[in-house]
Order: sequence, then structure tokens, then C-alpha cells
Amino acid sequence: MKPQSLLIPFELDGKKYHCEVIPIHKNWPSSQHTYEVILNDVYFGIITYTGNSWESDTRKNNIVEKIGSLINEMQVVSGQL
Repeated sequence: MKPQSLLIPFELDGKKYHCEVIPIHKNWPSSQHTYEVILNDVYFGIITYTGNSWESDTRKNNIVEKIGSLINEMQVVSGQL
């Protein structure tokens, strides 16, 4: 079964983004907090919540933290967290 993706539109520094995050379910402890990210229809990378912050396998900047905080908000609203 394909994991359900979250669609998250947002704006950062005056630029609009369309973000799709797809949960990755693997056999490692952080899997519940690991997501594949498609940003404006382009593969962005994998982001993971480490317990302290959000990190990416491709870039580390304010957009990773923004996407992570939006994921947290979406999960709280949907009751998944």
C-alpha cells in the first residue's frame, strides 16, 4: 500500500511553494519522522526529524525547518501525531 502524501502549500521569503511530503516507512527508528519531499514538482530530497531539528540529505537551510514545522502542524491537525 502506497503511503498517503501530504500536500502543503506555503510561502517563504515572498516565494510561493507547493510541497508534497510522502512518509517513508522503513525499518529504522526514525522512519516515522522521515519523508520524501517534492517541492514545486521537483524532487527536493529526504527530510528527517532528529528529535531536535529537521535535517535533509540534500540541503540544510531555513526551508527544511519550515517544511518540518508544517509537517508537524499537519499531523497534529489530522490526529496523526
